[in-house]
Amino acid sequence: MKKSVLLMALIFLPTLGFASNGEEIFKTKGCGGCHSKEYDSFAPSLKTISKSYYKKNQELKDYLQGKKPGLIKGEPKTMKGFINITKKLSEKDLSALIEYLLSF
Repeated sequence: MKKSVLLMALIFLPTLGFASNGEEIFKTKGCGGCHSKEYDSFAPSLKTISKSYYKKNQELKDYLQGKKPGLIKGEPKTMKGFINITKKLSEKDLSALIEYLLSF
């Protein structure tokens, strides 16, 4: 019994940590100051981001690395400062952030 519980923990905990890591990055980098989960304001909601980048992970990655413009019209100028932050993220952290952004 103990072995099966340990095995299940080893299988599922890394994926849970990855998703929560993306949320933690979102919070610590200040993204939540402009982006809410549900409601668009001067910045798109996470729901809008997820819908706009559905099956377009590479486009979102390129945008967050400052390589291409975003797909959502009306990007506020304040986002440029945050792109300077996201393009410095490690590959692992950037992937976690993208997974979180697309989970809505």
